[in-house]
Amino acid sequence: MLTPEQMAHFHTFGYVVLRQHFTLDEITIMQRESDEIYEEDRDGRPFDGEETQYVQPFFERKPFLSVLLDDDRIYDIGVDLLGPDFMLVGTEGRLRVGPTAWHGGLPSADALRTVKINIYPDPLTKETGALRVIPGSHHIASPDLWEPLRTLNYSPDFRPFDMAPQDVPSVPLEVEPGDVVLFQEYTLHSSFGGAGTGRNQISTSFYADPKSEEEVREITDLHNRAHWSAHPTESNINSDRPRIRRMVSRLVELGFEHLPV
Repeated sequence: MLTPEQMAHFHTFGYVVLRQHFTLDEITIMQRESDEIYEEDRDGRPFDGEETQYVQPFFERKPFLSVLLDDDRIYDIGVDLLGPDFMLVGTEGRLRVGPTAWHGGLPSADALRTVKINIYPDPLTKETGALRVIPGSHHIASPDLWEPLRTLNYSPDFRPFDMAPQDVPSVPLEVEPGDVVLFQEYTLHSSFGGAGTGRNQISTSFYADPKSEEEVREITDLHNRAHWSAHPTESNINSDRPRIRRMVSRLVELGFEHLPV
């Protein structure tokens, strides 16, 4: 599905944007189901806009979103970038409030390849909270010149490179409804600006299938330290869609805890 140029862009710069990847009708359904999930998570209370609401797992909770993982426009991204045996590590939804500080860990030479797929049902610009990335920051380097930005730092006194975090040179990935953002999770990323009412971001994360002992240890460590990531849901394990079952079969094989979703 991805063109050779798009794959080269992803591997070189750590991100790529797929314009109008979904129709507006499909985005409307995603927005409606997302709103339902957030409201159910709040037990019907209105969103107060005071802090980001985070729900994981996410896609598995509604009819349209639950089969989106099996849609060629999502599934083939994993195949193209990670190989036919890629794993589904998790889905999530966030109603974001305020900025997100710079973050993105430095990979080791044997780190698993990843892709995070973000869908934004609302338009976003640099000023209203669009994702920002630092191209090429996912590549291994010694010394790591980007080290000051690797860990979330919300201190008001934080001045990396003697500048405000939002002034660090970067690319804002401005989007319209229907666009999809792909990025390597080691790519430094952040967002600044945006209204306090919540910016809807729905995402899924794919990892390459772990082959070596080091790779198995990496995904096991993720499972052990996370509450949701690398925890296959029972609905995916028992899905009537073979490709969805396959996406979580490696996690089941590794004996990871299931989630009753």
